[in-house]
Amino acid sequence: MRQVCALLSLLLVAAPSGPALADARGANLRITVENLKNQKGQVIIAVFASKEDYLKKPIGEAAVEIGDDLTGETEFTDLPAGTYAVAAYHDKNGNGDLDTFLVVPREDYGFSNNARSPFGPPSFKSAALELADAEDLHITIRAK
Repeated sequence: MRQVCALLSLLLVAAPSGPALADARGANLRITVENLKNQKGQVIIAVFASKEDYLKKPIGEAAVEIGDDLTGETEFTDLPAGTYAVAAYHDKNGNGDLDTFLVVPREDYGFSNNARSPFGPPSFKSAALELADAEDLHITIRAK
């Protein structure tokens, strides 16, 4: 959460002002994670803005409750136009980590574009999505 606050502070300090920018707004990205098996724990959803930071340093992260319909949903607002990838996992025990056994995930997970890879996480490129200025995009990730 500190990362999100720091990012927002940077954007507010670095953002130019003036009448020409009065109508400009960033993109909104709404993310729904579906196919969850139960309501235990929470869904962790993270947004990454570059290949270099992918799966290491999110620009935004949210811990989301699981609804009666076995989905979790959150929205990241006022994002600059650009390329992003989203990763999510069902943190069933609420420990804040994707639990693994011999590097194999023991908790359900998913990526934007429902990208998959037989050996490890999918690449940033396969999970990437483009956001334009003032775009409102809703994506659904199917956890497996």
